[in-house]
Amino acid sequence: MMTTISSYSTTYKGNTRNNHTTKHVWNDSSKQRLLLRLAVAGLLFVLLFTGLTLMTSYAGSEHPAEPTAMERMVVIGAGDTLWDIAGRVRESGQDIREVVYSLKKRNNLTNSTLQAGQSLIVPVE
Repeated sequence: MMTTISSYSTTYKGNTRNNHTTKHVWNDSSKQRLLLRLAVAGLLFVLLFTGLTLMTSYAGSEHPAEPTAMERMVVIGAGDTLWDIAGRVRESGQDIREVVYSLKKRNNLTNSTLQAGQSLIVPVE
C-alpha cells in the first residue's frame, strides 16, 4: 500500500469577502486618480489652446502701426507688386530681397500678394 503525502497548504485566512472588498476599493481609488489626471490634463490643454489662440489673434493684426517720421503710407494700385514697390524704395546697392522681407515684416504680411486699394507703410525715398 502506498501512501501519498501532500505538501499542499492553503493561505486561506478566513472570509474571502474582505479580500474582494479591499480590491474593489483599490479599483475605485485608482479610477478616481485616473479621472483626476485626465481632468488636469484637459484643463492644461484648454489653457494652452486659449493662450495660443489669443497670441496668434493679436500677432496677425491686419492694421499695421502708424508710419513713423522716416516712413510714409502708400496705396497699392492695380498691378502693383511688392517687388515693384521694393525696387522703387530701396537704396542703391541694397538687396531687393531684404527690402521685400522688411516690407512684409513691417506691414504684417504673410505672403507677397497685394490687393488694389491696400495701404502699405514704406520707408521715405
